[in-house]
Amino acid sequence: MMKKIVVVIFFLVSSFLTNAQSDSVAHTIFLLGDAGVAEEKVSVVFDELLKQVKPIENKSTIVFLGDNIYPNGMPSKNEKDREHAEAILQYQLNQLIKTKAKTYYIPGNHDWDDGNENGLEYIKNQEQFIENTLKNYNAFIPDSGNGEPAEIIINNSLVLIAIDTQWWLHPYQKGKSDSNKTAADVIKKLNFLLAKNKDKKIVVLGHHPLISKGKHGGFFNIRNHIFPLTNIAKWAYLPLPIVGSLYPAYKSIFKNPQDANHKKYKEMIAELQTVFERHQNIIYASGHDHNLQYIYQNNMHYIVSGSAGKEEYVKKLKEPNFSSKQQGFFKLSYLKNGLIIVEVYSVKTQQKSAILLFKKVIKSKK
Repeated sequence: MMKKIVVVIFFLVSSFLTNAQSDSVAHTIFLLGDAGVAEEKVSVVFDELLKQVKPIENKSTIVFLGDNIYPNGMPSKNEKDREHAEAILQYQLNQLIKTKAKTYYIPGNHDWDDGNENGLEYIKNQEQFIENTLKNYNAFIPDSGNGEPAEIIINNSLVLIAIDTQWWLHPYQKGKSDSNKTAADVIKKLNFLLAKNKDKKIVVLGHHPLISKGKHGGFFNIRNHIFPLTNIAKWAYLPLPIVGSLYPAYKSIFKNPQDANHKKYKEMIAELQTVFERHQNIIYASGHDHNLQYIYQNNMHYIVSGSAGKEEYVKKLKEPNFSSKQQGFFKLSYLKNGLIIVEVYSVKTQQKSAILLFKKVIKSKK
């Protein structure tokens, strides 16, 4: 009898604490990137995210941080790979239309035809497909490949600002709005939005990291040098040490616009960081590198959440920073008292149970 009473009391106390914590949260943002793979590769992470969204769906927002469709975005109807592209998005959208949480997609380089000449067309195809399913609001941002930063007001104290970082790097035709035709115009608009929301907490959403300790930031592990074919297939452990060392060297010498050492990429980083330095209470969230990172540097909070569907090496970071190559997602809980709780989750594949990898409380600056 006593055992039953203890169990009941424990259950009531746990429920009270859970509800109290939930009531103290004004809004929660879920961040996952590079989810554009087949259902079987992303479902474990995506299902866990939706499970956590469910009890707080009325005050939650889900953000896909680009590379929403591998390998080349969404071709036009009747073109090769259109069916494949639709299947990737349809799996996600079928689940998302069941939740009251709002969902936003931002584009990545793969959505822009992996940086090729059909990029603008494929971006517009994806935007149309997503918004035809998630009706009644502008779910794909920024609009029409025009590069113009998009503002999403969550509540009186929280705003999201989405930027299209591939717009900076894309070598072919890009969309243009009346007010944003150059990178300088985009920076001007971004600075305006940041200043306008100076008294709010801001999350800037962009696909490309400004700081990363993963492959696109120039960091490789011993496996990349000795077993280079594992960059193509995880199982391809054929030792090619000399050839393997050429891969990092190649990326260093023959620079790719998708890597942070490329001239265009470096210019974008410099321009964005110059703007961010003028403002406070900003979190910059990105994907691109297929891992999970939290980096605090120069009064800025940088997030890389790019392992929804893939995982790759990342340099191990020490507290107060964090890194993991596991598949997973970020969860930002904005409390009514002004604090922000940053959590990173992965999932045990067989048990399908969540693992809390990292937790940090951020105090806003006044």
